[in-house]
Amino acid sequence: MAPPRLRRYGRRMHAIISGAGVAGLTLAGRLALDGWSVDVIERAAAPRSAGYLIDFFGPGFDAAERLGLLPALRERAHAYREVRTVDASGRVRSRMPVALVEQAAAGRYLTILRPQIVEALLAGLPDGVRMRWGTQIETVHDGARGSVLLSDGERLEGDVLVGADGVRSRVRRLLWGPDEQFVRPIGGLLAAAWIGEDRELAADLGGHVAMQVELDRQLLAAPVSETEVTGFAVLRGVEHQDARAAVVGMGVLGRRAVRSVREPYIDAVAQTVVEPWVRGRAVLVGDAAGAVSLLAGQGASLAIAGAERLAEELAFARHPSDVTAGLAAFEREWRPVVEREQARGRRNANAFAPHTRIELEAQRALWRAAAIPGVAALVARAAGGVTKAG
Repeated sequence: MAPPRLRRYGRRMHAIISGAGVAGLTLAGRLALDGWSVDVIERAAAPRSAGYLIDFFGPGFDAAERLGLLPALRERAHAYREVRTVDASGRVRSRMPVALVEQAAAGRYLTILRPQIVEALLAGLPDGVRMRWGTQIETVHDGARGSVLLSDGERLEGDVLVGADGVRSRVRRLLWGPDEQFVRPIGGLLAAAWIGEDRELAADLGGHVAMQVELDRQLLAAPVSETEVTGFAVLRGVEHQDARAAVVGMGVLGRRAVRSVREPYIDAVAQTVVEPWVRGRAVLVGDAAGAVSLLAGQGASLAIAGAERLAEELAFARHPSDVTAGLAAFEREWRPVVEREQARGRRNANAFAPHTRIELEAQRALWRAAAIPGVAALVARAAGGVTKAG
């Protein structure tokens, strides 16, 4: 991350952040650079290895550059030559050079596994951040002051309490209410992501991404090393326990993609809609406040950019009133950005899992057009990236 800046006052402020994901770690690192002490509370015992292969661009790319994070992300990114659409028999039906996507984004674009963003953030954490793995916030004794009791019995008191703990946020549940009030599934869609060890499939894919789109289904597979393959599927009208069978039923790519699956992540495609994001000196950020879903393709980007914006509003706070004003300014400025991307995500539902034959054929025609000289760049912009996941 960027070098520390000089604080303008003496008292050290303290932040309690629930969640060691992209938003929480970005915020922790930036606040520490501004002189805050930070406790990051994470219920997992260690960083999670499962997660989506995502396109990283947009406001988070710019924020990562300002934070000095971009070199670490580029080092972990994956380079692909083409996106190849295939049919159920495994035959290639269309090709689009990934270079066209990069050109459409003016080079400010990369493809990376979400856990690798977390890895880069953890590696760059400055002094002043204390990671508390394997614990969670049990109770919030005073939301206005950020006084919390942890599951290990320790009590902490901070100047701000941040819920950066995902779609099913613990902090939001404790202070705002049950998940059902805020989590809104989209179109009956289910998403599954995984990483598997399969040297043969990795070699066959080479430097390419394979994608298959069928009625109510989309599947993507890509190599992430010489021996490992990652994949994700978006499925409509499928229950959790039936996700694997649904992917296998798509044909050759589905059968091969799930053959060596480990640590699958399966969840409903959903957004979070919360009003307001701030209660006293408690605030929600990232997916806890406004998940856009993988359909928008901007989740990690917005998590980094939103956390940076929140840190900017808190950077020089030295009094509770400064914190309160900063949180209000953050929501006022950042909410319109999130709501715009959420609307785009809802519009994209049928592009991921076409529900009618007309939608399916339109999707296939779009990808076939990528082979036509002069049209490919337009297709790349319409596609919004290689994977679109966020």
